Amino acid sequence: MKINTIKWRIFKYNLIIIITLIMLVAIIFNLAIRVYIEKDIIGQLNKIATHAEDTALKRGPEIFIFNKEIPQDLPRIKVRTNDVFRFYFMLDRSLREPLSVLNADYILMDNNKLIINLPVEGFAGADSGLISKIADEINKSKDLNEENYMNFHITGTEYIAIVKPVAQKNDFGLGWIVVYSSLQKVNQLQLAINLILFAILLLSAFIIVIFSSVIAKKISEPFTTLNQHIRAIAERNFGTKIITPVYDELSEFVSNINVMSEKLEIYDKAQKTFLQNASHEFRTPIMSIQSYAEGIKYNVADTNEAAGIIIEESKRLTQLVENLLYLSRLDAIEESYYFATLDYNELLRSCAERMDMIAGCKNLKIDILELEENISIIADEEKLSRAINNILNNCMRYARNTIKIKSEIIEEKTIRVTISDDGPGFESNELPNIFNRFFKGSKGNFGLGLAISKNVIEKHNGKITAENSETGAVFYIDLPIA
Repeated sequence: MKINTIKWRIFKYNLIIIITLIMLVAIIFNLAIRVYIEKDIIGQLNKIATHAEDTALKRGPEIFIFNKEIPQDLPRIKVRTNDVFRFYFMLDRSLREPLSVLNADYILMDNNKLIINLPVEGFAGADSGLISKIADEINKSKDLNEENYMNFHITGTEYIAIVKPVAQKNDFGLGWIVVYSSLQKVNQLQLAINLILFAILLLSAFIIVIFSSVIAKKISEPFTTLNQHIRAIAERNFGTKIITPVYDELSEFVSNINVMSEKLEIYDKAQKTFLQNASHEFRTPIMSIQSYAEGIKYNVADTNEAAGIIIEESKRLTQLVENLLYLSRLDAIEESYYFATLDYNELLRSCAERMDMIAGCKNLKIDILELEENISIIADEEKLSRAINNILNNCMRYARNTIKIKSEIIEEKTIRVTISDDGPGFESNELPNIFNRFFKGSKGNFGLGLAISKNVIEKHNGKITAENSETGAVFYIDLPIA
């Protein structure tokens, strides 16, 4: 799997999330189960201690004899040896009666914090050394007058104990009942639970990783298909559309690629057609110029007539080259627009007057209907005038008698210029492409004038459209008002 791919990133983020979740679950689970177990152990020890306390206080007077004449630093409790075994057996049974996961045991201490030892050999009690160490840990505690819970470690093993003071509840010298238990089995149980949890999490992580890899592959698959189509477009294979099913988030992207492919195909075909047409347009005047120049040289053509044709064809070539250069300059980044506040009526009147002489030569009339109010627009006068003149020139090529220019405010901040002629109008199949560069209609000239107009008007944040009316072709130019 390659780095810096969508598939890798999805897989990486999912892997990070999985590892983080495993760590969080393990930590939270361990803390929760530890708190629960300790709380449960304390509750069980408390229950066991209560049973032991009730048994000890109930049967203690029958067995223990308290001697007040013995000094404070010596044990003053005498035991009836014959009954001791029965007393310890009752206490031991009281510890086993509650249901518990603990292996609990107990210690009896007198008022001097000394252990009351069992004087019967062979009784299954705790190790005397362990009992002494536990007693030492308990004696370290300063607060033994109240029921107390203690945690301590002895020879590497963790213990928990409950110390219950009972001196105020008897008069035969029993001071404390200590119920303790090793947490070794509890820790082993927790370790087993953690191993099971780890195995479950590891298996879940493995399944999620496989699932994540499959999902990442499915998500990145459409991009692989898109790359193939884009590579085909780069190789100028524009005709193939993307029909691969994609997600809703990519549908607009795929649609735009298809539209781009269509437009590039149209552009490519139009450019090839234009090159053919332009070659023809260049070849015709060049051949005329060459023929009449040779006629002048060899005195086989009238000099004045030949010179006039040469001048006319030269102008035609100049106009074609000028339009090509102008359109390429408009597309260039370095082309500058010099915007200024202009009087709209004056600009439109200037364009009409400039084209009026040409229209008169063709027996055409330009009617202009100006706005009654003065409107200002922000525009580059030279470029916008040229765009309007290109449209007027196109109308004059097809008009029979009249070209009309009308202005109206269609919105609060938009003015519309309507330029129409009384010619035959556009061919229905040519209408969608008349503003495309290099497109030349069946009766067109070079196929550049309307493309220049559209480029300029859009740079002025305007819009140009065209349609056929009952009387001929109609152009609509929408421009923002200053």
